Amino acid sequence: MLQRAPGHSGWLVIAASLATAVACGPSTAPEITGLTDQVAQVGTELVIDLAGTDAEGDHLSYAFHAADLPALDRAAELTESPSGVGVFRWTPVASDVGAHPVDFTVSDGGHATTVTITIDVRSAIGAASAPVFRQPLGTGTTIDLANDTCVTLDIVIDDQDTPSVKITQDEPVIAGAELTVRDGRTASWRWCPTREQQAEPRYTLELSADDGDNPRTTKEYLIVLRGGTGTSCPGAPPAIVHAAHDVASILDLTLSATISDDKGIKDAPLLYVSTTAPALPLDLSKLTQVATQPVSGDRKTGVYAATVTNPVAHQPSGTAQTLYYVFVADDDDDTTGSCDHETVSPVYAMKVTSTGTADLPVCAACTGDAQCGAGDECVRMGAAGATFCLQACGAGCPTGYTCSAAPLTSVDGASAPQCVPDSGSCTMATGACADDSWEVNDTRSDASANPVLAPDTDELVSCPSTTSASRANDDWYKIVIAADARVDLQLAGGPESDLDLHLYHSDGTVVTASTSLDPDEQINACLPAATYYVKVNGYGRGRNEYLLAYETHPEACDTACVDDADEDDDTYSQARETITSGEASFTSTGNAICPGDDDWYKVELLGGETLTVDLTFTQSNAQQDLDLHLYKDSVDLTPCSPMDPSTCTIAHGQGASSNEHTTFTAPASCGQGGCTYDVVVRGYNGSANHYGLTLGIQ
Repeated sequence: MLQRAPGHSGWLVIAASLATAVACGPSTAPEITGLTDQVAQVGTELVIDLAGTDAEGDHLSYAFHAADLPALDRAAELTESPSGVGVFRWTPVASDVGAHPVDFTVSDGGHATTVTITIDVRSAIGAASAPVFRQPLGTGTTIDLANDTCVTLDIVIDDQDTPSVKITQDEPVIAGAELTVRDGRTASWRWCPTREQQAEPRYTLELSADDGDNPRTTKEYLIVLRGGTGTSCPGAPPAIVHAAHDVASILDLTLSATISDDKGIKDAPLLYVSTTAPALPLDLSKLTQVATQPVSGDRKTGVYAATVTNPVAHQPSGTAQTLYYVFVADDDDDTTGSCDHETVSPVYAMKVTSTGTADLPVCAACTGDAQCGAGDECVRMGAAGATFCLQACGAGCPTGYTCSAAPLTSVDGASAPQCVPDSGSCTMATGACADDSWEVNDTRSDASANPVLAPDTDELVSCPSTTSASRANDDWYKIVIAADARVDLQLAGGPESDLDLHLYHSDGTVVTASTSLDPDEQINACLPAATYYVKVNGYGRGRNEYLLAYETHPEACDTACVDDADEDDDTYSQARETITSGEASFTSTGNAICPGDDDWYKVELLGGETLTVDLTFTQSNAQQDLDLHLYKDSVDLTPCSPMDPSTCTIAHGQGASSNEHTTFTAPASCGQGGCTYDVVVRGYNGSANHYGLTLGIQ
């Protein structure tokens, strides 16, 4: 167990075993590499890796000490990362502002080496000279893949006293995206998502601007990919209920809607706003996108709200402006593909009239000084540059606040001492989430530096994101397949949140995914020898303990298999059209199934009609076994799994020899309107073969 030894200032012993290693020959002192001076921010966690090395491989222990920060031992902690290095974590408070020399020491028990760095703690409250993102606007943008294959963003930074700032895209970097810096204040970001990347609908772009004098400013920007939805997707589309009404206020506006869906939505809906009437047909990319947050209810019926800037917040009393907006909600009913529903609300309009002034309490969100009251300022705070009301120091400061040592500059240019929160943040802390020992593993880059995940069942934890109110941090794990093998990954989580499971190639492209609306997922695939990455991502704010079972079994993967010309037909949304009610039959020859590949065929049946399916192929070994499955609304009505062979029946077309046959009669409930079914041809346990298919309706 890793813990801080009592009576020692910040000591952490990192050992591979409890035995003490005995070195032969002369011993040399261990080293710490990579330590440099740091800039920390009040209210934001500082993380420093302590990479100690020892020529003899002795057990290493670490310590930290700061003579002018006596509380550091209680406020900071040392842990061990999966890669074996010490990890120093510290969140400074307002009283820590200033430059502090901090000693970091590594010891092998006989020798010690100390490296001293300076940690410059700065406040990001009311820093007038800090970089500010002027573009891109809003919290994200939407790409309609039917019209645009790429997204290009203009990035504009405003900095009052620095002619050139460092603009970067931070982890997790979106694979294939290019950032082009123009002149130190402007840049462009361009991304053309690949076909594999289009399988995921949402990506988060992390941007940062660093002027070298202030804590760097960050911007989180959501990229939403939308494609064409199918005409007969499973389930029902989400419903949006909202009533627009006029408002008289200069405060920011909270817009909410009730979203309901028969199976439940996965991601929070999005709000799109504009101060000009949008043209029809609606182009969401022309509106400002704002993320909503859950307020009450659940994913089947819940209230979601977003806060938007008041368009007359800086205008005299009586000034009016119309705000136009739409809500967009989508579901994830097609768990095997992308045939999901998207519901776009009508364009709502509300008249907003300025009242001239307001008097928000200290630490309330704001966009201008007039919202905060006479003498009180609206100031930027934190790395993301969110703005909050502070209180003038004249009447004294409330408990938990201290009068700033120097005047603070507001967003409107006012300058005066203000009562600032001792924590350095107006964001209410919910308490640290106790994570698992694999942290830090929030990105693929983190996982690449961590040890390889070995086949086993691991007890792990999904913790809520510190930047998103609706998602959890991603957990990434590296797996290495030394020789072709069938890999089985099973995820079992608790009810606190929905968890999804993804498998990636080493270049970040998706191999496959399991994304149902519950926390239990499974991936089974034959993988050629290579390095891969597993990602577990969560939806919701709950801490979720989960089990990740990982097994491998030797199997030669057929990477040379050549598929047929009717690809892509691997999912519900890609199913081939065959026969409709009233037609007699459908025949297709020259088809092929490759390992891990399905072929889907769509059929419409009236109540009482009987479907006959004949699958013809020659099987001479177990790697050529093909089976039939019948799906409705992306649900397998005739499951057959190598994990449980007892579910496979010959009557369903799931035998163990050449050719398969099955029949199915549509229930009377299908009536004269008909029901849509899918016949799926699947290789059993990764089998591959050529086949012919005949469908008939009686």
